[in-house]
Amino acid sequence: MSDTWLYDEHPAMFRAHPFLFLLLLVSVVGIVAIAIWWVLHKGERLALSERDVLLERGLLAKQRTEIALSSIRSVRITQSLGQRLFGVGHVELFSAGDMAEIAIKNMPRPDRIRAIAAARNVDLLPQR
Repeated sequence: MSDTWLYDEHPAMFRAHPFLFLLLLVSVVGIVAIAIWWVLHKGERLALSERDVLLERGLLAKQRTEIALSSIRSVRITQSLGQRLFGVGHVELFSAGDMAEIAIKNMPRPDRIRAIAAARNVDLLPQR
């Protein structure tokens, strides 16, 4: 596995749900909820190197999904209006079939993921 990551992020909390974050922050129970929410988001990680894509889930027990960046055939990014304003989105990476090999929610800068994949795969470049 490469030591140089082109993209390495955890899912966004505040930017994905700003109103929920502020609502929880004002209550005592909310502070505990935010702490739990933070731990859950730190348990997920998406990293792209020059050759590989790595998805890790879990803090104590780990689930790792790794695919070659060159095998990615399409990237689906889904964003609501709020997510577009805050620069986050749901990302799905497809290689061979109809089911996404990698799917993760609330990733910051999802267009960066598409750009990295497109740079490695000419099929993903926009048609003119």
